[in-house]
Amino acid sequence: MTSFGQWMSAGGPGQVAKDLSVPEPAREFQGERAGFTTRFAASVIDVSLVALLMFGVWFTLVILQAIFTPGVNINAPSMGTLIVWGYIFTTLYWMFAWANTGRSFGGWLMGVRVVSPRGHRLGYFYALLRSGFCVAFPFGLLWALISKRNRSVQDLVLRTIVIYDWALRPPSILSGDSTTPEPN
Repeated sequence: MTSFGQWMSAGGPGQVAKDLSVPEPAREFQGERAGFTTRFAASVIDVSLVALLMFGVWFTLVILQAIFTPGVNINAPSMGTLIVWGYIFTTLYWMFAWANTGRSFGGWLMGVRVVSPRGHRLGYFYALLRSGFCVAFPFGLLWALISKRNRSVQDLVLRTIVIYDWALRPPSILSGDSTTPEPN
C-alpha cells in the first residue's frame, strides 16, 4: 500500500515517486501522516522563533528610544501587548508559510508539511483559518495523541493533513498540478 504522499507525488496508486532530494532514511516515511512529537517540536521551534522576534522588537524599541529621546522615558510595550503581538505574528507567519510552501521553519526542520485533503497547498483563506485556530486553541494538537490518523482538532475541523515531506518542492508541483509553474 502506498502512502498519501507517495500517491500524490507519483500521480496515482501504485506509482511511487523516487525523489532523490529526500534523505535515504526518510524515504520510507515520506508522505505518511506526521505524529504528535514531530508536530509539537515543529510548533515549539516556530513559537520560539516568534518569541525571539518579539524580544528583538522590544529590544529595538528600547534602543531607538535611548538614541532618539535620551531624556524622555517612553514606556516600552507591556508584556501583555507583546503577547498579543506574538499571537498576531504567529498567526500571520503560519498563514503565509502554509499558504506558500505548506511548511513553516519548524516544519522544514522537522520535515513536515500541511496539505489539503487532495495534497495541495492551502489557500490563504484556509491557511489563515488554520493558523488562527492553532494559535487560539493550541491544545487541539493533543488530539493527535489519540487519533488513529494523527489528526489534531484543527485537522479534523478544517480537513487538513500534516505529512512527513522532506522534498524541496511543494506538493502541488510534485503531483503534477498544471496550475503551478515548474521552477527554473
